[in-house]
Amino acid sequence: MQLLTCETHSALKERLYHDEYQTVMHLSLKKGQSIPEHHGGDAAVTVIPVRGAIVFTASGQSEHLVPGKLVHLNAQELHSLSAEEDSDVVLVKSAAGPVHGC
Repeated sequence: MQLLTCETHSALKERLYHDEYQTVMHLSLKKGQSIPEHHGGDAAVTVIPVRGAIVFTASGQSEHLVPGKLVHLNAQELHSLSAEEDSDVVLVKSAAGPVHGC
């Protein structure tokens, strides 16, 4: 077992975990801060808000994400996000595979 801890507001972006199969990142965004449109290579990405609220946009579709609501996409899709309030988000990049809901 590995224990991973987010240092809230210590950095805009910090890597919590990385191996050959996945990377787990913590993003800390202030209200109004955004990450412009980009793609993440050949991975699948799951975006998990843990505090605050963000607007996540991909393929021309925007979603309001809050804790308990997440999005999963192929990282080759162009995507962006912006914080509606001070927010913390966990990103999990992994080998592309099928999406399974709750």
